Amino acid sequence: MSTTRDSLLAAAATAFDQNGYVRATIDDVCDLAGVTKGALYGHFSSKKALAVAVLDRQAQEWVRTREQLQQTHRSPLQVMVDLGYAVHRDHLVAQRLLFQSPICDDVADRQIAQWTWTNHELLRAAAFRGELLDGIDLGGCAEAMVAALVGAHLVSMAIGDADHVNARIAGMWRAWLPTLARPEVCAALRLAAPRVRPR
Repeated sequence: MSTTRDSLLAAAATAFDQNGYVRATIDDVCDLAGVTKGALYGHFSSKKALAVAVLDRQAQEWVRTREQLQQTHRSPLQVMVDLGYAVHRDHLVAQRLLFQSPICDDVADRQIAQWTWTNHELLRAAAFRGELLDGIDLGGCAEAMVAALVGAHLVSMAIGDADHVNARIAGMWRAWLPTLARPEVCAALRLAAPRVRPR
C-alpha cells in the first residue's frame, strides 16, 4: 500500500531525474506528489534528506536485485555480470545523484563501498566453486571492477550517450573476465546485458 512517504520518494526521483538535484525544488516534489510542504517536512527535514532517502531506497532495491539474481544463476560470476547492468538499467536517478551532485558525496562513498563488498563476496563464492584462476587478488579485483563500472557510467553521462553504456559494460566484461575466470567458465557466461529483468 502506497504511503505519503512513498509518494514523496517517487515524486522526488522524478523531479531529480527531470531537473537535476540543484534545479529541482521542494515545490516541484510537492506538486508531483500532490501534497503540501507541511506534509513533506513531516517526513523529510530538507531537500538533501529527501535525496539521501531516494538513494537509500535505490540501494535496498539493488540488494533485492542481487538476491533475485542469485536465485536465477548458479554462477556467482553471472550474478556479478548482471548486477553491473542492473546498476544502469534500474537506477538512473541514483546515478545522477551519486555521481553528479556533490551534496550526496557521503552517500556515494557508502554505496560504492557496498558495491565493492558485494563484488568481493561474489568473487569469493566463485573462487570457492573453482571458477577462478589461481592467484587472483579478490579484494583488488573487486575495487578495480567497481571503478571500471562507475567509469563506464560517468563517461556515458558526460558525453550524453547513456543509451550505449551497455556496450561499454560488455566490453569491460570481455576484457576482465578472461583474466579472472577459468576458460571453460568464461565461455559459459553471458557477457551481454540480460534481455529481461530477473524475476
